[in-house]
Amino acid sequence: MVSKRRLSKSEDKESLTEDASKARKQPLSKKTKKSHVRVEVEENDSVFVKLLKTSGVILKTGESQNQLTVDQIVFQKKLFQTLRKHPSYPKIIEEFVSGLESYIEDQDSFRNCLLSCERLQDEEASMGTSYSKSLIKLLLGIDILQPAIIKTLFEKLPEFLFENVNSDGLNIPRLIISQLKWLDRIVDGKDLTTKIMQLISIAPLYLQHDFVTSLPEILGDSQHADVGKELSELLMENTLLTVPILDVLSSLRLDPKLLTQVRQLVMSKLLSVKLDDLPVIIKFILHSVTATDALEVISELREKLDLQHCILPSRLQASQSKLKNKGRQSSSGNQENSGQDCVILLFDVIKSAVRYEKIISEAWIKAIESTASVSEHKTFDLAMLLIIYSTNTQTKKYIERVLRNKIRSGCFQEELLQSTFYIHYLVLKDICPSILSLAQSLLHSLDQSIILFGSLLYKYSFKFFDTYCQQEVVGALVTHICSGNEAEVDTALDALLELVVLNPSAMRLNAVFVKGILDYLDNMSPQQIRKLFYILSSLAFSKQHEASSHIQGTSTSVVNYFWTCFHLWTPFTERVGKRTETGDYIAVITHLFCIFSATPWQ
Repeated sequence: MVSKRRLSKSEDKESLTEDASKARKQPLSKKTKKSHVRVEVEENDSVFVKLLKTSGVILKTGESQNQLTVDQIVFQKKLFQTLRKHPSYPKIIEEFVSGLESYIEDQDSFRNCLLSCERLQDEEASMGTSYSKSLIKLLLGIDILQPAIIKTLFEKLPEFLFENVNSDGLNIPRLIISQLKWLDRIVDGKDLTTKIMQLISIAPLYLQHDFVTSLPEILGDSQHADVGKELSELLMENTLLTVPILDVLSSLRLDPKLLTQVRQLVMSKLLSVKLDDLPVIIKFILHSVTATDALEVISELREKLDLQHCILPSRLQASQSKLKNKGRQSSSGNQENSGQDCVILLFDVIKSAVRYEKIISEAWIKAIESTASVSEHKTFDLAMLLIIYSTNTQTKKYIERVLRNKIRSGCFQEELLQSTFYIHYLVLKDICPSILSLAQSLLHSLDQSIILFGSLLYKYSFKFFDTYCQQEVVGALVTHICSGNEAEVDTALDALLELVVLNPSAMRLNAVFVKGILDYLDNMSPQQIRKLFYILSSLAFSKQHEASSHIQGTSTSVVNYFWTCFHLWTPFTERVGKRTETGDYIAVITHLFCIFSATPWQ
């Protein structure tokens, strides 16, 4: 039988370490169990069993659940009043807890006390909820019992730290800690904090992670400061717990000075952080930002957060793994998907921050705006401007102004834009409408470099995004062509022509939108009409793919139309609304016939 041990408040982590080492040498499965008579209901003369029974809980033996005969609140009130009015109070508390300690020496009995009680059928039907707490949780809800019950649990817990999961799949340490979550009141928060931190220091890594992440659900607001200090010290000692500690610190109300110290520590290690850990770390950094240090923090974060060197190696490694193990592509695919999920999660954290924190979005824009050197600009900068543009409507004009200045100065060029789409396309595809809206705004500019950048936004959106976005791109370009603005028409036609060359099969699916431009020929110059018919004929008579018959029919009808005009000597200018030389419309018709006869057109 396991000897009972009691920890006083003055005992430190050495006691827990000694208990844990003894428990490791003596597995629970080999411990001598307390012998029980094989009956369904626990029957003995202890104060513990008697008081529970009179208050409304029937203890069961074996694997049967303990039974609750009254409402949970009624049970707690009855037991509290019985203990409080007992002639030997407060000594009766010690007798009750001593009976509990003896009872839970048996493994099955302890497990039953940690699992939810079973309600009687008539009682369950009368209740508004079917959820029932465990006996331990019910006892923890009684103030005069809570400190002693917590002490008993922490004395018992080290016995299970280094044991495997039971045959029934239960992890006893996790089950014990779960009893402490969401209690209505913590009687002695400091003592509980001390006990948990001592436990974390000796527990295995996988349990340390669980214990740390459970802290916000266990401790009240009054303990946040003490826990914050303890966790910050643990962070310096154990870097393996960086992610769970920062996750918890983000959920606590802490002193700004402490947050600043922890943030500086994390910032110093940011370059060596794994991609999987980045979302939690960035969340903490952004959570700790204040109005006074926002620009400084974001500037430092922008310099140290180089996603290009995080994403590309994992993508390259996954592709190399596919080449080496063609028969085992699923593992490499899972690896690549895991990296993609981390990137998406990271940007979700950033998008949430810039959407709801104005100081963060403005600081991020200023940090990019203040970067003067062309070489210092990253794909992450451009991606962030596009993300903020999509999430914060109040900063759209500001971002457009920054973009125009960067384009004019040569900081944002095609190579950077292409790399941005290649690296961050998974994130950018979700904000495709905003990107197209920005491209439309840039195409209205009078500066040719800005217009070209807008057309490149259309081009790479079509190249990297899905079918729906491709359709939106073609529709937007058609709208520009039909606008009547000569600069817009020329740029949009050139962009369409590039898309036909870039991906003819995808463009062919959207040819019906291009065909609609024929209704607006009156607003186009002969040179623009040449480009349009070159696009249509390329779609209709591509040698590499079988074209759609309705596109071929449309192109042939247009040729017949112009040929009839030519034979009837109807002035071409009256039909297309432009005054041109006779040679121009002859050139258009000749061009079409050259294409249809597979003769190169010069």
